[in-house]
Amino acid sequence: MRLAITGTTGRVGRALADRLSRDHEVIELPRTRLDLADPASVEQLEDLDFDLLLNPGGLTNLEQCEDDPDLAWQVNAEAPIRMAEICRRTGRKILHFSTDYVFDGIEPGRRSEEDPPSPISVYGRTKEKGERGVLATGGTVLRVSWVFGPEKAAFPDLVLARALAGEEVSAVADKFSLPAYTRDLGEWTSALITKGCPSGLFHACNGGPVTSWHGIAVEILAYLKETRGMNLPAPKPLLLAEMSAFRAPRPRHTAMATERLESLLGEPLRDWRLALREHLDSRILSR
Repeated sequence: MRLAITGTTGRVGRALADRLSRDHEVIELPRTRLDLADPASVEQLEDLDFDLLLNPGGLTNLEQCEDDPDLAWQVNAEAPIRMAEICRRTGRKILHFSTDYVFDGIEPGRRSEEDPPSPISVYGRTKEKGERGVLATGGTVLRVSWVFGPEKAAFPDLVLARALAGEEVSAVADKFSLPAYTRDLGEWTSALITKGCPSGLFHACNGGPVTSWHGIAVEILAYLKETRGMNLPAPKPLLLAEMSAFRAPRPRHTAMATERLESLLGEPLRDWRLALREHLDSRILSR
């Protein structure tokens, strides 16, 4: 199959291109080739030869979205909708990637695909509009959360670096979700394509207990104690309200239920703690 993938300089786009190129012909569409902020650039898809378009590209910085809402609406909402319309008209498929931030996060628990979105930030609202537009054309949407992997440094990498440097580790303890490891996400996406990429909405994150950023930090320090004999002080818990750098509102409870994707794939999604340890092993070995 001939796959076109946007945002291949980003974490998810890079992971998808690397994994899917094993089994498919991949056309990489970094921003220099297809700029989601430019409507004319998006129109180039009309004449591009592909079978399935994967769109992990987007404006994901919450503060940037608040500061430049027009750009956020174009990149996260209008561009995906237009791409989905092009795919529908030309008889091709689209797989669009969205976020757990479409939920308001007020109530604890795991959100299913049937739970109505109620975003509280510009980022969340633009992503919610984009996914609605894609679904309206018969496209497929994967919501992901707290993505980490070898492609770019993410929260676990920052914690690992601070711990190995002997610095204090602190993390927000009152915000809850589930991480998604890019190597697992690549495998799920590959399997989804093999299944024909059925239209509809799916939640895609690792399994295991709902956690916080602080909980992830605790797991990382436990790993270092077990594998390297490092007895480090427990990570300092922080409150979301204390994070002055977070000018955009962030939902507190956005863990997603994944039974729909598990049913399609025929197997449970790997526990995030196992995925995290695999990632940490690779990071330690690369040092």
